[in-house]
Amino acid sequence: MAMSTPMIYEGAGKDEMIAGHVKMTTGLEFLRDVCIDTHFVNRGRFVRMSQVIATNPTSIGVGIEEDTAMLVRNGKDAVVVGCGVIIVINGFQSHGANIHNHADDEMLTVRGLNVDILSKGEKFTIPEINPPHK
Repeated sequence: MAMSTPMIYEGAGKDEMIAGHVKMTTGLEFLRDVCIDTHFVNRGRFVRMSQVIATNPTSIGVGIEEDTAMLVRNGKDAVVVGCGVIIVINGFQSHGANIHNHADDEMLTVRGLNVDILSKGEKFTIPEINPPHK
């Protein structure tokens, strides 16, 4: 999780569903414009990642399940390994998010997210919105 930017450092349980309650910072930037979250399916972290994407719509979110990994070559060519899945979320076409304008304790709203569920051997290219990825 620390290899990416943006990076989640706080926000679980009910907090992850409340707009603005997921805390983010800059990670080590090995993968720029990519937020990585682990135990993704098992711990129900989809809404948490959606907050990151609503806040950073030029980033992608990569949710990695247990016993699963993403190998990245050349800073952008990724392949899924392991026995679980990786969920890739992008908000390039998202709209209607209340992440910047919400009442206290208001649940997150975001529309138009694109979601891919990838299993072992599936390949994908990490978008280079703000290159270089090196």
